[in-house]
Amino acid sequence: MSPSKGTKLDVVRLLREDGTPQLKPAKRPAIRKMVIRLLPSLNEHLRAEMRYRGDLQTMILEAINSVDLQKVRIVDLSWETRLGTTSIGMPIPVHSKLKFLAKSRNASMNALVNTAVAHWLARKNIIRLV
Repeated sequence: MSPSKGTKLDVVRLLREDGTPQLKPAKRPAIRKMVIRLLPSLNEHLRAEMRYRGDLQTMILEAINSVDLQKVRIVDLSWETRLGTTSIGMPIPVHSKLKFLAKSRNASMNALVNTAVAHWLARKNIIRLV
């Protein structure tokens, strides 16, 4: 039976091995889920890089934050038709920045994510841009 409104639950806390109570987990930053479609070649290279470094979402966010999306040339998405789809959680400030840049550059947010990943991989000498 669920408690009525205003009734406190009788709860217990787990203790650490040293006998001190566990702290409440830190509040996670607000995120917005975003479905992105990566070019197959970028998806392949990014996932290969991920095997050595870890989390796909972390790498995509690192790419977005490290590439100057106001100035770099935008990757052409029209030459590939089958884009790999993946979902990532993006902090709201990064999502807002991406949305603003997409509008100001007259491009899609997806094009900017692909652009960030492409330029990030190119800087690492994993791919070449022409």
